[in-house]
Formats: sequence, structure tokens, C-alpha cells
Amino acid sequence: MKIARPHLLFALLAFALGLVGCVTTETGPAPLPSVVCTLRCADTTTLAYGTVLELRLVDFTRPDTRPLVLAERIDSNPGQLPLRYRLFYNASAINPAHDYGVEARILFEGRPLWVQPEPLPVITKDHPYEVEVMLQPAP
Repeated sequence: MKIARPHLLFALLAFALGLVGCVTTETGPAPLPSVVCTLRCADTTTLAYGTVLELRLVDFTRPDTRPLVLAERIDSNPGQLPLRYRLFYNASAINPAHDYGVEARILFEGRPLWVQPEPLPVITKDHPYEVEVMLQPAP
């Protein structure tokens, strides 16, 4: 068995280190921006099997029209509260002069049980990107 010469080992080590500097990573498309929502109920409650969570990011700039939905998440049997969700949206759809908010409700057999009465402002006009949504009993 032959022992490699030290200069050959150093050459191989230098070559390997040179390859490390050549490694590139594909970054791909930029990740979508998001709003993080933690949902809680005003009262302690246990969600029954069959409940459905509806969570939306809406443009509610014009109160005389129905809000425009920019992102939506519907989740059957979401688990127990508190619940934490991330709503991804297209940044190019955001107008800094508009008002955006999060709407949330929990339904059972199609009927609202818990609701967010008004959109909770997010994103523009110094509003946060992470909110706590306190759901109220449906009227």
C-alpha cells in the first residue's frame, strides 16, 4: 500500500475548497407576503366536529360595496382555539391608499357560530401584518 505524497493531498484539498466557492443556490421566486392571524373566541368554547373556519383578507376601502377578497382560507374541522393561520397574498394587488382587513367566522352546519363583526385592519396605513382576531358569538 502506497502513502499519498503530502503535495498531492494539499492539491486535492485546495481543489475541493475551490469547488465549495463555486456552489450556487437557485433562489427561485420570492416568497409571497402574508398576514398572520391568531383566532380566539370571546368565551371559552370547544369547537365541535363539523365546524368550518372561513378566513379572508379583504379590501374594504369602499363601504358601499361588497369587500374584494384578496386571499381566503377555508378549513374544515380546524381544531381547538386558539388557532394560528397565515394568509398569503399577491403584493402587486395591494394599493397603499386602500384599506385591507381580515374577516373570520366559524360555522357549523352552514350557520355562523362565531364571527369577526368588522374587518380587522392590516397591511396599509401603518396597520400590522400580524393580528389577534377575537371572535364574537354570531347575532
